[in-house]
Amino acid sequence: MTTTSPLNQTATQEQIAGWLSPKEFRTLEVICETFLPSLEPPAGSSAAVAAYYRRSAGDLHVAFLIAETLAQEISEKQAEFRQFLALLTSPASSLLLIGKARPFIDLPLEQREKYLLALANSPLPQLRQGYQALKRLAGFIFFSVPDAQGINPNWEVLDYEAPTPPPPAPQTLKPYAIEQDTTLDCDAVVIGSGAGGGVVAGELAQAGKNVIVLEMGGYNSEADFTLQEAQAMPELYLKKGTLTSKDLGVIILAGSTLGGGTTVNWTTSFRTPANILDEWAQTSGLKDFTGNALQESFTAVEQRISVNTENSAHNRQNQLLYEGCQSLGYHAGNLRRNAVGCEQRCGTCGFGCRYGCKQSTLKTYLQDAYDAGARLITRCRVNEVRIQNGRATGVEATVTDAESGKLYSVTVHAKTVIVAAGSICSPALLLRSCVENKHIGHHLKLHPVATIGGIYPEEVYPWQGVMQSAYSDEFASLNGNYGYKLEVPPTHPGLIGLSTSWQSARDYREQMARSAHVATIIVLARDRGEGTVTLDRTGEPVVDYVTSVFDRRHLLHGMRKAARIHFAAGAVEIVSMHNKRTQLKQPEVGRINEREWRNFDVQLERHGMGVNRLMVFSAHQMGSCRMGADPAQSVLDGNCQVHGVKGLFVCDGSVFPAASGVNPMLSIMALAHRTSQYIKTTL
Repeated sequence: MTTTSPLNQTATQEQIAGWLSPKEFRTLEVICETFLPSLEPPAGSSAAVAAYYRRSAGDLHVAFLIAETLAQEISEKQAEFRQFLALLTSPASSLLLIGKARPFIDLPLEQREKYLLALANSPLPQLRQGYQALKRLAGFIFFSVPDAQGINPNWEVLDYEAPTPPPPAPQTLKPYAIEQDTTLDCDAVVIGSGAGGGVVAGELAQAGKNVIVLEMGGYNSEADFTLQEAQAMPELYLKKGTLTSKDLGVIILAGSTLGGGTTVNWTTSFRTPANILDEWAQTSGLKDFTGNALQESFTAVEQRISVNTENSAHNRQNQLLYEGCQSLGYHAGNLRRNAVGCEQRCGTCGFGCRYGCKQSTLKTYLQDAYDAGARLITRCRVNEVRIQNGRATGVEATVTDAESGKLYSVTVHAKTVIVAAGSICSPALLLRSCVENKHIGHHLKLHPVATIGGIYPEEVYPWQGVMQSAYSDEFASLNGNYGYKLEVPPTHPGLIGLSTSWQSARDYREQMARSAHVATIIVLARDRGEGTVTLDRTGEPVVDYVTSVFDRRHLLHGMRKAARIHFAAGAVEIVSMHNKRTQLKQPEVGRINEREWRNFDVQLERHGMGVNRLMVFSAHQMGSCRMGADPAQSVLDGNCQVHGVKGLFVCDGSVFPAASGVNPMLSIMALAHRTSQYIKTTL
């Protein structure tokens, strides 16, 4: 959900991304003005609060920025959006939805609000999907996009401080320049530079191998981490931060920059639990998961990326989770992190670590690789892996010049190809390369996440301090190895605007004004259900994933428990992210009776766990190129080499035989480290 245009951009008919007609754009403007109209401020408001209520979507050019964002979609997606806008121009649609036979743009505000709510709660999935596409984008843009001075005018009322410009800092890596069509030779080409690719590159380069790393994203470091949500999302995340499942039911966050997910993740460093490794060994037929070699790789990686608990001091949000769990007798723990010297200074690790505290692959394994002579090529899309006579021989890629936008072809001849582009892009690359295996892109796991917000009487500032440092495993094994973790996420105005439930224009503005008082608990489920990754007509990945009934039960269970944790920690109100208002207020701590709890629990379930009825997120993608002893049941062997293709390896979360049940970074890195030792012997 992103944009990079400043607020003072003026939209004209010629500037509507070349794809929306004036009539279509007018409908879009009215929709945005319904979500975010100019409102009369409450009596006695300060000047800042009055301006906040009177500010409208038009003042911030929200409709134009949405059009600009959707201009990046393929023509089929744009056609679907046009169909949705056409629906709103039909009097018949209004008659069916709210009993008024008038086009949406001709209705008064109150009836337009009813219309949008009817879309949000429609039994037709396509209507809920169209509603979510617009509501999410409008909320994100209105509360995140800065003006020419780097400030969003709504931040003052939210009590959110604008980040300062990045300080001068040396860039310790220098990407290899591509200025013309180029052919290169190496021992190993690594596609992707995150948790898997970064480790493999560092290990092979330090072993004296000639290594080339190809990264689809750009090179960003302390010198240019602006910490601006609206700038960081398109620069640092896959599909510019707009990636979702194809029905918009799951919002997917995946890093796409040098260092991959390790540059933007929240530094949580769990080893794969022993019971999960035992399960993986049994289901995959591979004994390697339970041997000493993998544990030795965990230890080696932890030492290199400085995993510790000394930098796990709790900010207010993490402290509330910890205290709430302790109060109820639930497990509460301090998680380990790959960071040094944090000192609660920011809370913006999701936009890059400006202080160099996060020990990402940028700071560790990629630096090792570069120092050992590896060439790093950024803004490079690998089109296909070249395979001849059952052996990988290199790749064909395209590099985009960051300044001119010119495209150059790059051919890399290599003895070994390591695909480490993540669980969305790695199967897509294998499919583009015509690798024959029916399991490529299947068995995708996402760790679906639901949330419960708690409103506290004091300021929580969920965007400040260490982002994740507390967790609870109380319900990690509800059904065998399946259950969920409880953690907290950092939230900034754009994400809050995207996810806050919209019941009316005024109610939404009031809810957003309380952002500094909100703490959020996430329910991170180990999913038994699964999805797929396929290709669209342009060769780009399409994610098809619907949270299974089994996993929805765990999310629902977790939301109920998270609500109780919030009240135990002192919240005065709890809210979910359902389309329908789902909340419970507590006048005094401990004054909620069992009947009120039962009513709230029923409300959570009745308001729906289905697609686009409840906001669901994923920051963990796994399993789409799974390992296994049997080529008929898996994509990779025990050394992460593709069955039937010599010299072609996959080293990222897609190799997992099933979901890890914990934040997967350390598991990916340890498996990549172990695989690197084998690859060294083959080279």
